[in-house]
Amino acid sequence: MGYLRRPSYYRQFRCIGSDCTDNCCIGWEIDIDPETLASYQRTSGAFGQRLRDSIALPPPDSEENPHFILDSAERCPFLNDNNLCDIFIHLGESHLCQICTDHPRFYTWLSDGREEGIGLCCEAAARLILQPTGFPQWEVIQTASESEDISEEPDLLEQALLAMRDELFHLIKPDIAVPLDSKFNQLYCAASDMQERYDAILFPFPEDNTEAGSALPDWSACFWQEDFLRKLLDGCLHLEINDPGWRDLLTAARQSLPEICQKRPDFLQYYTSRQYEYDQLLLYFIYRHMMKALEDDCLLEKIQFALYSVSLIQLLDIFCWLRDGVLTTWQQICLCKLYSKEMEYDTDNTAFLEQYPIMAE
Repeated sequence: MGYLRRPSYYRQFRCIGSDCTDNCCIGWEIDIDPETLASYQRTSGAFGQRLRDSIALPPPDSEENPHFILDSAERCPFLNDNNLCDIFIHLGESHLCQICTDHPRFYTWLSDGREEGIGLCCEAAARLILQPTGFPQWEVIQTASESEDISEEPDLLEQALLAMRDELFHLIKPDIAVPLDSKFNQLYCAASDMQERYDAILFPFPEDNTEAGSALPDWSACFWQEDFLRKLLDGCLHLEINDPGWRDLLTAARQSLPEICQKRPDFLQYYTSRQYEYDQLLLYFIYRHMMKALEDDCLLEKIQFALYSVSLIQLLDIFCWLRDGVLTTWQQICLCKLYSKEMEYDTDNTAFLEQYPIMAE
């Protein structure tokens, strides 16, 4: 037996199709998994020929994946004028390639089970993620083993990491309200301590007598410095950018940094009734990314990515509030979606934030 864990809102997710203001079939190279490719190659008739003519096959022995050939507007060739999928219409949902079936869902396979979630890059998912659910609520289901790799013996590193993640969840949603900046500092300090505990499991050598390192910086105080933010945004502007609107937004926010820093207390007062959204975002980023430390042992980097992500979203919130005099739920959904598409779904951009030092160099 194994288990399946997912957020309580997971089963509420439904793709809104042509009602979506965005489209996950535009601007993304859509890879085709081997099983689906074989199915497309067997499909007969004119539609089968259309399928094969629309697929770019990699050279032999290449590690690249076959993918659909986007048109001049970077649209999937099967996205019709109504923004609906012709493969779905002609062949049915079971003939979609795996990435189209799954998106924006994500999965994390663990030694004795699996975790699922939905990605912030989708506006329908972002609306669910941002809703006030209180302390993290999970649906946990016992399942039949899906893989022979599921072990009867617990993985000590995995169990330790899961327990540490639960500790962070408790810091995000404490019984007594904690100011937002204090919460970020607590998370950073806790994660720094957890990295040392995790390393001690990895390398169980006797402790030496060297002096402890210097005190950790005040994470929020370091982040909300104008000079620091300017350098950070400069770095983000030199990363790969897919949507020109993202570049425009970062550039405009960079020019407004003095006012953003000065007016942040006023914004937080204005946003008091919706500050829970930052808690929800922290929960999302930590739930989705922290267990990736099993691959590289960089636990602290995963938490730093969460802290940077939520703080950058808040910076853009303040910019839009200053510009428009209001920050609506829809604006927040769009900002989160754009951030996720540009930073979270680009592994190089994610690594940039994971490794960016909080202390100015």
